[in-house]
Amino acid sequence: MPRFTVDTHVFRELGELLVGRDSTALIELIKNSYDADATEVVVYGSDVQDTEQGVIVITDDGVGMDSRIFTDGFLRIASRAKDTGDRRSTRFKRRFTGAKGIGRLAAHKLARVIEVESIFSQGRSVTGVSARIDWDRIEQKETLDQIETSDAIKLEEIRPGSQAKPGTRITLRRLRRKWTKAEHARFLEEVQTFSVPEMLTAPLPTSVIGKQLLFTRPRVRDTQMDAQFTVSLDGDLAPPDDYWPAVLEAANWILEIDALSKVGKVRYCIAPTKRALEEFPDMEPRYYQIPYPGDGKGPKFQARILLRTGQSRGDAKVRAWSGKSSGIRIYMEGFRVLPYGDSSNDWLSLDRDATERSDSSGESESQALEAEIPLAPEDRPGLLNLPNKHYFGAIFLTQKNAPFLQMLVNREGFIPDAQYDQLVQVVRTGIALTTRVRAVASASTRQERREQRAKITREVALPDQPSFAAVINQAQQSLSAARRLTGAGDAKSAAKLLDEGMASLNQVVSASADIADQAAMLRVLASVGTQLSSFVHEMNGLLGMAENIESALGRLIEHSPELKREVRSQLREIQKSVGDLRRHTERQASYLVDVVSVDARRRRSRQKLHTRFESAARLVQTAADRREIEIRNGIPPDLRSPPMFAAELTTVFANLLSNAIKAAGNKGRIKASGQQKSKGTSIRVENTGKAVNLRTAERWFRPFESSTAEIDPILGQGMGLGLTITRTMLDEYGATIEFVKPSHGFSTALEITFNG
Repeated sequence: MPRFTVDTHVFRELGELLVGRDSTALIELIKNSYDADATEVVVYGSDVQDTEQGVIVITDDGVGMDSRIFTDGFLRIASRAKDTGDRRSTRFKRRFTGAKGIGRLAAHKLARVIEVESIFSQGRSVTGVSARIDWDRIEQKETLDQIETSDAIKLEEIRPGSQAKPGTRITLRRLRRKWTKAEHARFLEEVQTFSVPEMLTAPLPTSVIGKQLLFTRPRVRDTQMDAQFTVSLDGDLAPPDDYWPAVLEAANWILEIDALSKVGKVRYCIAPTKRALEEFPDMEPRYYQIPYPGDGKGPKFQARILLRTGQSRGDAKVRAWSGKSSGIRIYMEGFRVLPYGDSSNDWLSLDRDATERSDSSGESESQALEAEIPLAPEDRPGLLNLPNKHYFGAIFLTQKNAPFLQMLVNREGFIPDAQYDQLVQVVRTGIALTTRVRAVASASTRQERREQRAKITREVALPDQPSFAAVINQAQQSLSAARRLTGAGDAKSAAKLLDEGMASLNQVVSASADIADQAAMLRVLASVGTQLSSFVHEMNGLLGMAENIESALGRLIEHSPELKREVRSQLREIQKSVGDLRRHTERQASYLVDVVSVDARRRRSRQKLHTRFESAARLVQTAADRREIEIRNGIPPDLRSPPMFAAELTTVFANLLSNAIKAAGNKGRIKASGQQKSKGTSIRVENTGKAVNLRTAERWFRPFESSTAEIDPILGQGMGLGLTITRTMLDEYGATIEFVKPSHGFSTALEITFNG
């Protein structure tokens, strides 16, 4: 009778396919010990550089195996033993880390011979098994059927004394390959991070941070009992010195993410360590909350990430170790998922972003000025993006809270589907928030540095230099004259002229530094601006199409009596949706016309404040309607601004309204009012909802200060720049803006005063 046969090469093919690298293979064997309810595992290596004499031994104190369990579970490839029941271990109710029953093929990848000794205890009965598998002899046979008649597999049932303790020892002999020194070192780096460093799971020490943040200990495993699980590496596999405590002490910021909420929220906390507080004493932990992205069904997890800014310090060994151990790793049930966090793996695109946003101009401060006040990294143009080497952290996933993440077939990473993308998005949002909080902290420091540089420049500046161009011209003349004097042998006069030239250049550098801080954002905004005209044209075309569709649907409903009632009702719903789309598009197009049209930027004129506010209100009306927020324009129709561009005033009001809508809450109210005073014209925008502390309200005008967690770092949305930009615009007209005491029934009020 015809039947299937299986070639013995299946072991080699499956082993290579399902286990990507040696460290992954060893981790799979350790996972077997975890699933067997072990509390301690010791992994010992000896002569691993010698394929014949080398040996790796994995010993655990788990429940062990008898001959039946070994035969049905260990010897049966793709065993269903872990697919039964609720997939939990018998003693500690641990969630099984394996699902396919093929982890033992990891032994095939590492060695040619595997020896197993295991003791199993059940009540008063203590039994065990001793087994030896020779993979070379197995593969000498053509099919699996022929193995039964060979001595490739030896199995013996043992009966140890009643005092024998359960557990298993797996010995791997005749290693598959000879490890070079470099390969051995790389293997150790991977293996020593297979479990989470205690530093990232234990309560944060008071020497580092004043109080616990979102959680005391993160949820690392989905276990119903508090069972310890430790792994020790010994012999040739003993890891180098553990410098994690030094990394923790060197951290400047701590980011914690809690995405375990059952109500679909993600919470973030970014806190300065005591080390950072030495530089930024006024900074406090910042807390944010956002809805879980997408459909909200993505992986639920917790994370703790350390951030070190500036250059590595301390002992050279610590610096070398931290360079190899940096990165944000992913752990599933407490076991690392390779390759996330490796030095060559940029799963969060941090290295890419740091490279793309770095200063490409090639310009820097002069050596003379930098010697006086060294430039910090945060003084460079662009946002404060940092590469992977500055981050040390872990994402803690469990089988229960991330059931839809699918592992790649070689167990190295997850399938990059929508679930994985949501995981990346949640973590990247935390990184973006951390960048913004750091920008807030360093803003005052950077301003002080700029003032110091300007002061030094003023002290050595040449007199009577009326313009920027004149300063550059003077520098060129001084340096040219110095060159001629040097050629003529007059070194003293040349040196004097060189000093004068350098002083002029320092003035240029100081002014350029302030401009460069905004260069990255300006380049993006300029490129967006060039597209707005064509975009407005397209928007108007879409408006026409929406109007035609809405009208066509209306005619169809009115003049088609044969339509069934259900169909007519559905068509009315479609017509209503098209009408809403048309109105929303109309509002956006109206705002863009107000801001980017030629008339809006042609000349300054005294603007009707009521009209400009109404234009800005149309832009945000959709967001207001969604939250059922009432916007009332109580600005007197005859009240006018000083001569301004219409686009500027519309932008000012749009920024204030955007903030007010975020703060007002559902069914809130926003009111604008205005009056003519003896000293000028004042406009007040008030909202219900969140109140602003007037004693600390000035902080919200600093760059990057924001209470929102929704960030688009490319366009600056959610980056806390709205009020900063608004104040800058108004400053040019001698106008002021500040938080003031709100009127009765409102929580927050901003007042603009146009002097004169």
